Amino acid sequence: MEVHHHSHTARKKWTHYFWEFLMLFLAVFCGFLAEYQLEHKIERDREKQFMQTMAEDLKSDTANLNRLIKSRKSRIRELDTLFHLIATDEYLTNGRKVYELYELPYWDILRFFPSDRTMQQLKNGGNLRLIRKKECLQCINKI
Repeated sequence: MEVHHHSHTARKKWTHYFWEFLMLFLAVFCGFLAEYQLEHKIERDREKQFMQTMAEDLKSDTANLNRLIKSRKSRIRELDTLFHLIATDEYLTNGRKVYELYELPYWDILRFFPSDRTMQQLKNGGNLRLIRKKECLQCINKI
């Protein structure tokens, strides 16, 4: 039976082990720092994306409210005309106009439904923590 003997090498100094440990430690530590930095960048990007979609929601709500206000003002003018026709007995001679003004009760059509998709995502996903500015967070929480 053959026995394989390991070749004998010179014993390493403690400084060699120290440098190996230091290099390994630095490699792991630098990897940790890089991952930590990447995570913060991802969170900042996510915060920016949420704020952009919230701004889009607000623009959409503003446009819808402006349209709704215009429609309601128009409907109020139509109802004022209707009330005037009824109050002055003109409805007897202008019955078709009364019917046209009264036929559609616009109030169901003219309801406002706010766009809160971003707010729901922020609340349900626990993403309110992404918002770094405390003033903004306090204003959002008041909603």
